Amino acid sequence: MTSNCLQVLGPSAGGIRRHVATLAEGLEARGRAVTVAGPAGVMDGLWPDAAAVPAALGASAPSAVRRLRPLVRQADVVHAHGLTAGWLAWAAGAGPKLVVTVHNLVLDEAAGASTAVLRRLEGWLPGRACETIVISAPMQARFDATGTDPHVHLIPPVAPTPVVTRRREEVRGELGVPDGVPLVVLVGRLHPQKDVASLLDAVTLLDRPARVAVVGDGPLRDDLAQQIVALGLEDRVRLVGEKPDSANYLAAADVTVMCSIWEGFGLVVAEALYLGRPMVATDVGPVSTMVIAGETGFLVPPSDPSALAAGIDAALADPDHAAELGRAGAKLVSPHFDTGALIARVEDVYDLVTKQPRR
Repeated sequence: MTSNCLQVLGPSAGGIRRHVATLAEGLEARGRAVTVAGPAGVMDGLWPDAAAVPAALGASAPSAVRRLRPLVRQADVVHAHGLTAGWLAWAAGAGPKLVVTVHNLVLDEAAGASTAVLRRLEGWLPGRACETIVISAPMQARFDATGTDPHVHLIPPVAPTPVVTRRREEVRGELGVPDGVPLVVLVGRLHPQKDVASLLDAVTLLDRPARVAVVGDGPLRDDLAQQIVALGLEDRVRLVGEKPDSANYLAAADVTVMCSIWEGFGLVVAEALYLGRPMVATDVGPVSTMVIAGETGFLVPPSDPSALAAGIDAALADPDHAAELGRAGAKLVSPHFDTGALIARVEDVYDLVTKQPRR
């Protein structure tokens, strides 16, 4: 068993940071010393002793590498989460003991002009690491098309079991939702990947006067606030901001929504289903393995506000059927929250790094 494990994050948010916090906590409970490093504030509220490293590619990369080097030297295994963290850890000398988890793929829609360069970096990174963890089958297909590479491991992300600590009525009262008015909740980072703009457009097409709460923060907050005003949705949509108790908002919803253009896993989908909430989700990445149309929720195409509005209306039109879907979804995703089993699988990968000859 390794004595010291370094977890490295890039400019991550949402599910990745929660995954790292849960993984680190579980590893410590198993007797491993864990250090977490990432940009200042990235682990606020989750891991108070995280080492501040200005993790970004480009001009600030040399500074990040300098800060990482002493941490890398002290570690038996360096586990980097994401493309940026992986390359910075490698540059800091972690190659012979580097594990990389790929949480998201480079997309044309999100990367823009940098797509070609980032995709090359993405493709090269597994060859620089000792072992690579992917969190879904579509990701595994990108890096190991034949499924025979012994250095590529499919392990879903680790996450704490969602816990509801507030009454539904309390949350709805905080959001100003009148009795009898349905509440639609989206939890996610305000980033192009999450395509919250499509949800706002969909609200204008709904048959029912639902209220919408968007729980999360990110670089598009100002743009989305302007869109809400432009569409005249100030009385119907609230940007709630980042909330440590996001499970309470999911549990208070009549319908939950995930409208991303891509998801590496879709942890918030698993959380909403675990809580028994009806889910309308875009059919991207591995989401369809959790949201099964007609069985556990409603699937719609990405970037299609009309289809998204139709899915929400369908969920609201028959609450009894939606509740049945939610119960089926909760049963389906419950294994995703077996943190002990998932952490044990990550430890098996660490053992490959420490017990086998270096690549």
